[in-house]
Amino acid sequence: MNQSGDNGFNQILTAAKERRGDLSVDTMIVSSHLSQMRMFMLRRGIEFYAEQDSYGYRKEFLAKVCEQNMLDMKLDSIVDYFLCDGQGLFYFRPSGDDYQLLYFPKENYRAYRDQEGNLSSVILRYTFNVQENKGFDNYPTNTQRGGKKKYIKLQVYKDRIEQTISDEKIEFENSLGGPQVSLPGQVETLTNSLGFIPAVEIYNYMDCTGEAAGNGEFEWLSNQIMYHNELVQNVRKNLKFFGNPTLISSRPKQDIIESGDENTFRPTISSQAGFSAIGRSSTRVSEPFGGASMLDGQIRVPRVIANLEPTDRISYLTPDSVSGDQNMYVKQYRQEIRLALGGVDDLDFQAAGTAYEIKTLYGRVAATAEKKARAMFTYGLCRLFALMISHEERMFNESFSVAIGLEKPVIPLIEDYPNPEEYQKQNEKYRKNFAKYERLKNEALNAILEGGEMPPGVTGLIPDGSTQVDWRWMGEVFEDSSDEILQNSIVVRNLQEAGVGSIEALKYLFPSKTDEERSAMLSGFPFRVVQQTQQSISQFIGLLGNLYQLPHPQTPDKPLASDPNLDITGFLYRSLDYLRKELSYSGKYKPSSNDTGISKLSDADIRRSGLGRAVRDERTPDIPGLTDGPGTSGSGLPGAGPGSAGFGTSAGQQSVAGGVPGAERKFEYKQPLPGPGSFLGVSDANTSGTYPGSVGFGSPNPAASPVFGSPDLQSPSFNPGLSAAGLPAAAGSSGGVPGAANAGSAGKRRVPKSNQRRKS
Repeated sequence: MNQSGDNGFNQILTAAKERRGDLSVDTMIVSSHLSQMRMFMLRRGIEFYAEQDSYGYRKEFLAKVCEQNMLDMKLDSIVDYFLCDGQGLFYFRPSGDDYQLLYFPKENYRAYRDQEGNLSSVILRYTFNVQENKGFDNYPTNTQRGGKKKYIKLQVYKDRIEQTISDEKIEFENSLGGPQVSLPGQVETLTNSLGFIPAVEIYNYMDCTGEAAGNGEFEWLSNQIMYHNELVQNVRKNLKFFGNPTLISSRPKQDIIESGDENTFRPTISSQAGFSAIGRSSTRVSEPFGGASMLDGQIRVPRVIANLEPTDRISYLTPDSVSGDQNMYVKQYRQEIRLALGGVDDLDFQAAGTAYEIKTLYGRVAATAEKKARAMFTYGLCRLFALMISHEERMFNESFSVAIGLEKPVIPLIEDYPNPEEYQKQNEKYRKNFAKYERLKNEALNAILEGGEMPPGVTGLIPDGSTQVDWRWMGEVFEDSSDEILQNSIVVRNLQEAGVGSIEALKYLFPSKTDEERSAMLSGFPFRVVQQTQQSISQFIGLLGNLYQLPHPQTPDKPLASDPNLDITGFLYRSLDYLRKELSYSGKYKPSSNDTGISKLSDADIRRSGLGRAVRDERTPDIPGLTDGPGTSGSGLPGAGPGSAGFGTSAGQQSVAGGVPGAERKFEYKQPLPGPGSFLGVSDANTSGTYPGSVGFGSPNPAASPVFGSPDLQSPSFNPGLSAAGLPAAAGSSGGVPGAANAGSAGKRRVPKSNQRRKS
């Protein structure tokens, strides 16, 4: 498609996503399909719940997060952006006692992954407004509501978050397509208290190769949509031009068309009353249908045309502005596009005549919308909520230990011990103390959960095994009638009489509920099932009594029940087991809490992050030919790692004296490959703890690390008055040293919901 076609198609998508009426768009295919997908993806509302919730607090927590972020009000716009862009990103951030949940469209974020496919860093940007001050700004950018627009950029890593706030628009790339070297604004580095990246990326129409990128809903049909837009535009032009009838007459034009006064103006109250100015006649309208002025921009034909001759002919000609073939073609073309998108054209029901057929026809729409809802909720919001629950459980463990007076041992850092033997001794001591700490904490927690009350000051959620979160619709688009509900209940009763368990049979009556909720619903007494089961047991017992009374035909001295082939004891056991199961339904417990696969920092790196140091245990990408260099596993070339020359070997690698020529193979599970099309994050230059000099100087401790001069004007070592972003240090930046802004609060942690107690 040419450049003008791309601009026109992007204009159609922008008008649909942002709901802008000032853009010239004639086709309604995009808006109609988005409206249909919204209706079937959201239906009567979305409810999130934890698949395992023994204490009932997880459901309340998820409902509170959704309510505080007004998620149900934002889902309509999120669906539009997700379908049009093809991908998006959910991000949350702890904010005081709550969580701030945000969604970023495709053009407002960049996500980079490691070799395992996990997020290694995320770059976000958005705008916000501030109250307009009374000072004089050099470049004022006022909004419509009187505020001043600000731009913010967040670079989120597992150990830190770098915030940049600027008055100028922040771009990811420069005009040449390369990354931005420096950004104007105030930079602040914060510690990421979570230990992981709280973001989940979602895709629409994923490529068959894997998690490369999502494709937009309408991109592959852009030519067809633009052609339909042109067809509709031509139809509108024809209606506007040929819509008014044409007057055909054999008389002269001046005899038929009334001449209007050029100085006419809108009548006023005084002129309607008969008053007029000197030298100007009154504008009072005396005609029954208004004056002779052309109010609608068209010419005026008098109601009565006199002095007609027998040969005069006057009539109106009404042309066919839109032919039937043209109308049918536009209609069929719209239906084909909607069919290709997986929807149904609501304006035409040629294949449906009854209500059941219409409901069945919309099954295609429901199937398409369910796939997209699963991509957005199951693989998006549910995983994000699972990360929230795991963080809440971590806060519970920490606050519970503090509340009961149990001190958590501090993990030793290897950089604090010059002697490796001393570090090994301290590390072994830490492991013993930590095992003792976990044992005492679990014993105290079990004692409180059995019959005690939760001590004050405990926050978060009680650890409850699996943290997996699921979703469901709160109501269907087509609600079931009373007759349909009755028919479903009959199906459930017939299935129970056929021997199907009640939980499995109730899926037909309550399809949106979980098995645990159906088990809770069966707390009553299923009298029909119990009655039929008791009757069957009585029949088996009566049959057994008859067998004992009748003699065996082959051995008359023994009863018929003595024959092993006629033993019905197993039938009695099975009937009793079925009755016991129907009266004792209960939920299942999932002890695993690692089902979300969180890629988080180690305990040592979490402590380093709190101290403002660089992480050490986090694995960096190691791909031959891409990340070869000093200190990495190179390809064996001189100066590129441990090869035949042995240049550039780091402290943890083999020296030249002990090296053996040749390559040592790795196992495939130790060297994973990047996902197809994924962006590998290899440019995370966190120099907060070490100075990457070419000679190898530097220390893990920033205070003990020597800093040498640099010819770069943006470098703090060359110009101490500048921070890492090129701004004066007095501007609020911490001098380019991550963690310096919060070094005084390194020992503190966020404890939300301080006034809330958890009871068992």
